[in-house]
Amino acid sequence: MFGRNKLFRITTVVSSVFLYYISQEHLLVSAGFPDGYNVVSYWGQNSAASDSSQKSLADYCDDTSDILIIGFITNFNVGDLPTLNVANACNGAPFEGTALLQCNHIGKDIKTCQDKGKKILLSLGGASGAYGFSNDDEGTTFAKTMWNLFGAGDSKTRPFGDAVIDGFDLDIEGGGSTGYTAFVKELRKLFKKDSSKDYYITAAPQCPFPDVMLGEVLHEADIDAVNVQFYNNYCSTTSGSNFNFDAWDEWAQNKAKNKNAKVFLGIPGSESAASTGYISFDKLKSVVDKVSSSYKKSFGGITIWDASQAHGNKDTKPNFASAVANLVHKKNGAPGDDDSDNNNDDQKSTTKTKTKSSSLTTTDKSTPTSTTTTSSDYITTTTETISATTVTKTTTHSKEETGTPTPSNDDNNHDDDDDDDEDEDEDKDDDQSCVQEGDSCSEAGKYICTQDGFGVCVQDQWVVTPCAVGLKCLSTTDGESIYCAQSDNEDGGGTCDAKSRRKRALSYINNPRPYKSARVTAQFLVTHIDKTKNQYNAIINARRLDTKAFGSKVIIEMKMPSSSNITVDSVTNGQVKQIDQVVKIQVNNPNRKSMALVFGINGSIPDDEVFIAPDVNNMKFMT
Repeated sequence: MFGRNKLFRITTVVSSVFLYYISQEHLLVSAGFPDGYNVVSYWGQNSAASDSSQKSLADYCDDTSDILIIGFITNFNVGDLPTLNVANACNGAPFEGTALLQCNHIGKDIKTCQDKGKKILLSLGGASGAYGFSNDDEGTTFAKTMWNLFGAGDSKTRPFGDAVIDGFDLDIEGGGSTGYTAFVKELRKLFKKDSSKDYYITAAPQCPFPDVMLGEVLHEADIDAVNVQFYNNYCSTTSGSNFNFDAWDEWAQNKAKNKNAKVFLGIPGSESAASTGYISFDKLKSVVDKVSSSYKKSFGGITIWDASQAHGNKDTKPNFASAVANLVHKKNGAPGDDDSDNNNDDQKSTTKTKTKSSSLTTTDKSTPTSTTTTSSDYITTTTETISATTVTKTTTHSKEETGTPTPSNDDNNHDDDDDDDEDEDEDKDDDQSCVQEGDSCSEAGKYICTQDGFGVCVQDQWVVTPCAVGLKCLSTTDGESIYCAQSDNEDGGGTCDAKSRRKRALSYINNPRPYKSARVTAQFLVTHIDKTKNQYNAIINARRLDTKAFGSKVIIEMKMPSSSNITVDSVTNGQVKQIDQVVKIQVNNPNRKSMALVFGINGSIPDDEVFIAPDVNNMKFMT
């Protein structure tokens, strides 16, 4: 009686109305981590460090951020009340007889943001403070504390009043891995007590995989998304072939408990937001294009540290935060959407808006109205508008499958196999790791890592030299040069006759071997080498493995290689003294007490020599 398309339209409308009456509440929440590509911003620490740089939480609930994470709970104090640190954002008196801040104005802002469709999470950890669990029971106990103080539980000492956050984030920079799996599992049980909204759990690992602190919980517990810190490490977005989004995609696709887990590209909001790894907006665009096309299922968007830095960064107009938001949000729109001039005329093009009061009030059950548009070749889209609580739901147009099955992903690498030929062509230009002695080159003086050592372009030919015994060639974190250091990859990687040049290159990327003791793990990373001035820049990224924090002064001793006259000339926030190869550094910890410590060192290298990193086995931390 009805034509096929007309029948489909009627069925769609009837089904929509029927589902509305069955469970209106389910229309108010998403079925997983917020759909589409999103921007996550950390807020609360005033990283830009001026009185006017960090605005109120509500000021950031515009279209530049979809999810805001409040930081941090810096001391767990299991069994009692924790420490909430939001820098200059809360100067009110603590609850009587406690040190826990009362921040009712933040609670009001949380509701304002939630009414605009934003998700608000609270982060545990951060670089400063002292925290951690001694056992799983402490993790379970602390989950109940967090639920009562910030979730839908009950307590007389709720820092944000009756505002209910949308979940928790684990930014665990130190203190070990004990207890966090139990913490997350207990939270999941508590979340089930409140069916009025979705709750989320995210984590913020550093990019080396697996993360020293969060590796266990990411493997054992249900995590919705990871805000991977692709900075202050060898695997940052600026590090060329060492950039390891693929490792995190592999986790999301094949190892995560949550098979819909998302991976966010974590970046600094400005040059001053991190010691190293800031990427300019122009370069960021190409990285996002590549990641979003290669890892379509796992890529969730961009995470920025932090709001004060990104909004104050004027390197691009009107600011870095707005430019990043346009870059991410336009990928949610229809084909052809573009805002290449960054003039903010391309608003977030998703037609999915959700307005929901955080006070859990009853929604007016007015009859929904539905409009439907169809095309004979496309699946129908349905828009529903509900009074009181607005839910505009648009299904993306997609071709209807008619008979021919979708080809499988032959190489099982989660990308589009149709793009493999294009990747092969690109890799012929980009992959120089298999060059041999005497191969042609065009950039005089350029250094590259090869399978067997490193190559230098001399008189239009590559001269290949091995690193010293026990050392491997690594890329500097800016991707512009190389150095020799101890590596985690003892076997040296793959061979040069593999089928794919891209896979071949990935197979023997060398990662720096970390220093590790019972109390501290650390990475020595060369960030930049200036051969014209014979100077280098490096950072040391250190993290506590126990629950005792770094103090106000930290002393590090290391030994430079005896085969070279490399010197350490200066250190950020500290002093350095070198006698022959022995270097002693005293760093003034800017946080006074912290679970992580990142600081820079600068020095000199002899003319025409490759930098050789100090032996991590001879590094000592004294606090």
